[in-house]
Amino acid sequence: MGFQDDWMMRQIEMMTRFVANVVFGKKESEVRYEIVGNIDDSDSLTGTDILHLELMKLIRQGEYCKAEDMLFDNLEYSDKYIELASDFYQRLNSLSDEQLELGGFSRDEIYDGYIEIMALLGVPVDVFGQADRSEY
Repeated sequence: MGFQDDWMMRQIEMMTRFVANVVFGKKESEVRYEIVGNIDDSDSLTGTDILHLELMKLIRQGEYCKAEDMLFDNLEYSDKYIELASDFYQRLNSLSDEQLELGGFSRDEIYDGYIEIMALLGVPVDVFGQADRSEY
């Protein structure tokens, strides 16, 4: 992993820690999506529960672009969706560069996607305007 990827990984971790602390008041450094319904009773699952399960399946299959598209296509303005999106990007960020490359994804796309979806959800995680990384 090069300097750029290491820097990017740390930036993503800092943003998700920010969301955990400021939005959810959690002291943990991660936000993990918690299913609201009963996983054994599909009728009790919420829309975000079902989306979470679909996203996890796509991540396991290495379909990162398709999963991200699905995340944006199903955008819902709620705290549960902020939790879902943060969980999704944290999971992608935890993958190796090789896994991301095999899935046609990059650390830059994780960074940019997380900033974009959080902005759409009203959570400005790019508080220092670092999305323009042309000088890094």
